[in-house]
Amino acid sequence: MAIKAVIFDLAGVVLFPICGTFNSLLAERLRVPVEGVDRVMNDHTNDLWDINKISDDEFYDHLLTELNQPLEKKAIIRKFVIDDFYVDQEMLTLIRELRKSYTTALLTNFPAHMHDFMQRSWKVDGAFDHIIASADVKLIKPDPRIYHLTINRIGCLANEAVFIDDRKNNVEAANAMGIKGIHFISKAKTIADLSRVLKSSR
Repeated sequence: MAIKAVIFDLAGVVLFPICGTFNSLLAERLRVPVEGVDRVMNDHTNDLWDINKISDDEFYDHLLTELNQPLEKKAIIRKFVIDDFYVDQEMLTLIRELRKSYTTALLTNFPAHMHDFMQRSWKVDGAFDHIIASADVKLIKPDPRIYHLTINRIGCLANEAVFIDDRKNNVEAANAMGIKGIHFISKAKTIADLSRVLKSSR
């Protein structure tokens, strides 16, 4: 089956922290153990943030409370989420080039501030035909429903799409419904894997 669409995750595939990982850099900025940040970022409240059930401020309050930190440190978190990330320009160029021949989509678990940041800071104009964000659709990867929604929005069959994500469980969920999943481990390997998949589908 010929591939018609290439679907990308955002954080960890296109968007990266300036050093380390999201959790390790946030721990460094807050001067707390990374294990504590790992715990909070994996709890149910983070899911509520990603589906826009709670605001940025509410999540930041929760994070700091769980870490036994003063709420005044919210200013550090606000600066972190704006200033400590960058869009990989090589990946962005690749996506814009792919868009000439394929439908491109962004499928991401991300809070509602994503849209503002994409306009003001990350500047991904001209890269994606569709943007499916958890904050908008109230679904979170690896829920199969968010993959079905994405395929329906694109207007292709599952086996006509490729999905790239840095989280293995998200890739496995895509594979389970017939989408060709690529686990992002490194940029070079991902580009090579994607090229191989696209060539083999022609």
